[in-house]
Amino acid sequence: MVRFKGHEVHEQPNGYIEVVLHLDTSPNALEEFSAELGTKNNGQVEKAAQDYVNKHLPNVKYKKIKVMVGGMVIASMLGMALVAPGGGNLAHAATAETEVGVETGGESVLVDRLSVGTFSAVTLNGEVQNTQAQIDSFEITDPRGSGAGWNVVMTASPFVSTDGEGNELPVDALTVEAPTLTALNESTSTDNIQKTGGTVDNTGTTILSAPVGEGLGRYSVSFNPEDLDLRIPAGAYTGTYTSTITVTINNGP
Repeated sequence: MVRFKGHEVHEQPNGYIEVVLHLDTSPNALEEFSAELGTKNNGQVEKAAQDYVNKHLPNVKYKKIKVMVGGMVIASMLGMALVAPGGGNLAHAATAETEVGVETGGESVLVDRLSVGTFSAVTLNGEVQNTQAQIDSFEITDPRGSGAGWNVVMTASPFVSTDGEGNELPVDALTVEAPTLTALNESTSTDNIQKTGGTVDNTGTTILSAPVGEGLGRYSVSFNPEDLDLRIPAGAYTGTYTSTITVTINNGP
């Protein structure tokens, strides 16, 4: 009778399962096995191996069974066929179950400091003119780990003259182009995050929108030098005009 004293289960790099059976090396068991191995009925080794696996590992979908004595392979089965040992030189990999806890870094998405340069001065000439200012790159972070999505809105207060006369530029004079978004530190892809431009006023425009399941992690938001554009009408009053530009990041797409 062929007896086994234990087994190992190995998951190979290519994904299939290998079962290793260790032959019982007690004197009586070895004597019985040696007698059987010397007969023509070597199929008993195959049958004993399959019976053992079916009984002790009924839910394991194995690709190979190896029968070993000490460190030597004496038989190997692929699926249900017995083949000679040494037919392959596969690396062995022991497996162990482990776990890691990933906790939320906060309940809100975050945006760091916004910096906008000064627009180039314009000399009135009876024509509509445009001037641009640089928006420095900034970062947004979603540490929630929920995949709930987020959106970024850019708003601006009216451009009002600083001389106290109350002169203003048109409310729709400021526009912005869609930003460039770059994922940092293996954050989720930016492919499905919507990037748009539009008029920047008190209502604002949504420049970024991450749908549910997207936007997890940290991102850099950048603009080209001419992406923030201010239109100066021919009938504007002379003076210096100021506005406050704000970017707000909100939970949800």
